[in-house]
Amino acid sequence: MFTYVLFLRAYPAHVGFGFALTFFSSLGQTFLISLYVPHILADLGISNSAFGGMYAIATIGSALLLIQFGGRIDRRPLPGYVLKTIVILGGASVLLGLTRHTLMLPFALLGLRFGGQGLMSHISQTTLGRFFQEDRGKALSLASLGFPAGEMIFPLVIALLIPLVGWRVSLGINAAVLLGVLAPALCFFPLNDFERAKVQTASDAAARTGISRRAILTDPAFRRIAPSAIFLGFSNTAVFFYQLVLAENRGWPVAWYSAVFSGYAAARFAFGLLGGLLVDRFTARRLYALHFLPMVLGLLVLASSPDRWVALVFLCCAGISLGLHSPIKAAVMAEVHGTANLGAVRSVYTSFLVGGTALGPMVFGLLLDRGVSFGAILTGTALILALTVLPSIALAFPAWERGSLCSARTGR
Repeated sequence: MFTYVLFLRAYPAHVGFGFALTFFSSLGQTFLISLYVPHILADLGISNSAFGGMYAIATIGSALLLIQFGGRIDRRPLPGYVLKTIVILGGASVLLGLTRHTLMLPFALLGLRFGGQGLMSHISQTTLGRFFQEDRGKALSLASLGFPAGEMIFPLVIALLIPLVGWRVSLGINAAVLLGVLAPALCFFPLNDFERAKVQTASDAAARTGISRRAILTDPAFRRIAPSAIFLGFSNTAVFFYQLVLAENRGWPVAWYSAVFSGYAAARFAFGLLGGLLVDRFTARRLYALHFLPMVLGLLVLASSPDRWVALVFLCCAGISLGLHSPIKAAVMAEVHGTANLGAVRSVYTSFLVGGTALGPMVFGLLLDRGVSFGAILTGTALILALTVLPSIALAFPAWERGSLCSARTGR
């Protein structure tokens, strides 16, 4: 922990930039949008299935937009890129608050997902992953703490705001905070330092001309990293989307489940910090396959019994894997693909990850509607996740890297 203190003393503003973006990305994340769903359904008179379909389409649309625009962070000035992202997220919040007809709803959801879940976290992890070479793990871990911080703070604030001012006004307040606090705060972050790092890594021909999506998709590294990362997002989002349905199915009191959910937040926070230290010591490539094991174990335990204790075990295991996942995933992309075109590389990965989060709840919902038990669904999910992890074991052995197209183009 003392190493983190020393690191923060040396780079407070750099880490603060990454933390701020991951923190405010919460405004476009599923856990926060879900707080508005009952009010949206009641005011607009739409069904759960209709909203779920719109939400899935918006999330997939966000993934497609990220492929198109995510790579521009490698070529465009960072201040303008970040400011446009803030405007997109803030504008989408306002649009959702003003929505009176279902025709406007998909566009508002698309803006929230693209600006929040997509671009905010993309900018944070790409910028820090490129700037820090020696202490990349620590930087990414500290910045990633914005995710659990947002999960702890925003639901409490929104839950207080909605009864006081209404859900529509609370969305306007979200936008006002983004535009009135985060946007001016950009003046205090070392964006020029990040720009200089981008110029330094763009000195070779491959970086100047960019890298094609085809080259990224055909790189052996992509086939080793992407399947497990995509399916982790798929399974995590699906399980948490239906967590209250699962609690009701198992006979667990909702109040009790909400209380033990703190185990997830605590584990994610603690292992988010530990992940950075492990990355700096062992490298992300050696850790990548291992960090999925707690999630696989947690899913199997959750599937095995209706007893209450399995919920706590699962939540802690999920918190461990997801806490480690943020710094390890971000660092492994930089280690394997290099940093010159990191924005383009991350945008391709992230678009697939976002697509996985859109499909997870849909698939779980279809299986539940067909009468498949939670036990069978969770067991199958654990086994598929384990299978997707197998190709990534090769990352721990550097011999494969000679065939990496992205590595060749970035000089790695």
